[in-house]
Amino acid sequence: MGADLADLQALRAWCRSAPRRPIPPIAIERIVRRLGQVAVPLLGRELRSSEAPCREAARGALAIVATAARDRVVAELQAVAACAKADEPKLSALALLAELGIRGNAQFSDPYAIQRRSAAALASQLESRADVASAADLVVRSLGVDKGEDIIQLLVAMRAVAPEGAAWLADELAVRLDLDAAIRMRIVDGSDRDATAPDPEATARRQPRPTRVAVLVDAAARLVVVASRKVNGERRWRRWAVLIGQAGVIDDCLYHDALDDGEAATELVGSLCADGYRVASSDPDHARTIVTAAARLTGVALGSPYYLGRDLLDLDDAHVSRGVVVSQLGRAVELLATGDRVQAEALLARCDGAKPDVAAALAACAFARGDHAAAIEPLERALVGEPDWPLHHWNLGVAHHALGDVHGAYHALRRFVATSAARTGLYADPDQPGRVACAERLLVELERTARLTGTSLRKRRRTRKSPVN
Repeated sequence: MGADLADLQALRAWCRSAPRRPIPPIAIERIVRRLGQVAVPLLGRELRSSEAPCREAARGALAIVATAARDRVVAELQAVAACAKADEPKLSALALLAELGIRGNAQFSDPYAIQRRSAAALASQLESRADVASAADLVVRSLGVDKGEDIIQLLVAMRAVAPEGAAWLADELAVRLDLDAAIRMRIVDGSDRDATAPDPEATARRQPRPTRVAVLVDAAARLVVVASRKVNGERRWRRWAVLIGQAGVIDDCLYHDALDDGEAATELVGSLCADGYRVASSDPDHARTIVTAAARLTGVALGSPYYLGRDLLDLDDAHVSRGVVVSQLGRAVELLATGDRVQAEALLARCDGAKPDVAAALAACAFARGDHAAAIEPLERALVGEPDWPLHHWNLGVAHHALGDVHGAYHALRRFVATSAARTGLYADPDQPGRVACAERLLVELERTARLTGTSLRKRRRTRKSPVN
């Protein structure tokens, strides 16, 4: 009992002096773990404090206790949300409940002010892509995938106090395929972010550490991709493991963001090897290609672990198949599909033309107005960023063929057939077999015509300019 009392006194002192003389995190964590649920009443009282640092300290300690005494912590948080006199403690309790995956309810004296404070607090934590993904996941889990109006209101409040953070969060929510398409469309339509604005890590003092990658395969052709990275300035490691089944879709996905040991990923790889897997590659680009293809096939079935860990391979919106509305680009593609080419081109003019998807959409606009020559340059730009995406080669071959450029059509169609042999997001496209058959037929015709006319179809070499003396 004496030991518990001493620990409680130390915990209380830390909560009340956290901004001035904090105990090192490892020390306070040991105290909290020793006390367990014995610490909950004290932490509940400190959570009701009028001092923000004290509330944050208590909230962090309660999160540690929740790993071993979840029900007791939840009951205390619900009591704070229901009975606290001030709005701020209620907000802290609701935030931790949301992190624990539980929706809470509270009556606020000034709901609008609380909404703005909540939005500002959320925006202040967005310092990396991982932070943005975690915030979006928290929003989806706490508000629910069917609460489109609540999500829109949160973004509106956030734009008033932190426009850049609101833009990052909107971009992330727009690629969450577990949200209804109508909600994503409203998020996109309400976003006014400059397409050239930097991502959260662009101005960071230290860039993220390199990601360790292992791609494993077993005798049944199942794949596992393991990616891990140490968090800058912390002892914490993040690890992401993606299981891809024989059908090419993601069967399971695991994400951990608080590993103490960087060897945990190595141990996981060793365990998989003991189960019959072998390491096939440690190339991040290879891993990125594999996971991208599987994610596109999986689509709306992707779960939170996928979204939370995908930044470890810099996947961004790679899981989004062509035609899914996720941005101004997606809105432009939808308008183009409905025949509104003029409005689509106006939206595309506000996007980054160096991005492959934007360049491909600009080429589609050129096709729509019958200008095949204008489609070639953006398609070549798209191929710089995505040299193995078959549809770019197909469209380039079609453009050259329409212009009578036998040589250009022949080599573009050959690349289309070659890249179509790999499993990509086009694998499930019902039109893809027809494209491949048409390309193979055209290649035969082009080769026959070349033989009859004595035309060479050899790939042209680029001529080097002579140096100027």
